[in-house]
Amino acid sequence: MSNNLKNVTKDGELLSTFLESNSKRTPIQTALTRPLIEAIGKCFLLLSGSTEMIPEANDDKKMIPRAIYEVRIISQNTLLPIGTVLTVKIKNSKSILNDQQNQALLFGQETNKIVVFDDLSHWSFNNTEGLSASNIRILDVTPQEAMNL
Repeated sequence: MSNNLKNVTKDGELLSTFLESNSKRTPIQTALTRPLIEAIGKCFLLLSGSTEMIPEANDDKKMIPRAIYEVRIISQNTLLPIGTVLTVKIKNSKSILNDQQNQALLFGQETNKIVVFDDLSHWSFNNTEGLSASNIRILDVTPQEAMNL
């Protein structure tokens, strides 16, 4: 199986936007991004989503949306244990879930949603860390299929 096929589900959905090969233009970023995949995996079980309003960086008077997602690691092949809960934030985006959908997920009334994040990145500053992304996508796979991706 080629490297490119490992990033695609059986239905052809792209799992990750992480770079798979060594880039000549961004070799350091490529090398640093690789351990993130190994630590947390490529796809996650969506637990909840919300939207908060935050001040824009250049204009404190202007408020912009930021989506906040709670997800669970489901890959068996990660450095962090399966079941670890992570928070991923997407600036200038609203949550894909409303309050009713969040409640349905919480009480098991909604089918499990497997998600991937585009441009997922880790940041660390002043003994605090977090995950940011540019987009979230729901995959059409079962949690059992996702465990082996």
